[in-house]
Amino acid sequence: MAKLDGDYDLDVKRHYRVEAGQDDDYGRVNYRVLTNNGSGFGFYEDKPDAENFQMAVSHRSFESVGEKVERPRDAAQDKAYPAKWIDAKNGDIVLECQNGDIYLKAHNIFMEANGVKDTMDGDISMKANQSITIDSPDIRITGSNLRLTARYSFTISAKVVGGIVAGLLSMTSSADFGASVPLEKITTLKKALEAE
Repeated sequence: MAKLDGDYDLDVKRHYRVEAGQDDDYGRVNYRVLTNNGSGFGFYEDKPDAENFQMAVSHRSFESVGEKVERPRDAAQDKAYPAKWIDAKNGDIVLECQNGDIYLKAHNIFMEANGVKDTMDGDISMKANQSITIDSPDIRITGSNLRLTARYSFTISAKVVGGIVAGLLSMTSSADFGASVPLEKITTLKKALEAE
């Protein structure tokens, strides 16, 4: 628990100081270290028995881990061998670069949104102000529904072989917005697919 008002711990050295018991914007200080240059870290209690960890550095933070983790490279589907593990029991994880870029580099990168549909979770969303580029020798997109919408123009191009296969394919140009596939043809196709 935090200390009573006026019951402070203070140890001042030539290049740093250790504090506890003071009130701060982050909450009651349970333990913190501050350098003469304004960097530091500490544990702060903003409500009973709930501590927050805060760290601030004026330049760069670097962490090197996993030097002795033995990670066999048999297949990309092998189980994980964590060298760095962040486990958030509740709440969100936010990575923000106010004036910089975020780089993710690895042998393989996996993203999974395993939220429950009933709570409207389980989505992956990407937004960009300029462009999104995907470059790979083999790209596969699988889903129950696929919608591609271009607000201005789109191009589908294959340098060697191309094809569009569908149980029912309808294409309409702006010259004929009234064009539609008769309901009878759709019903016939539906019955044929159900028979299979």
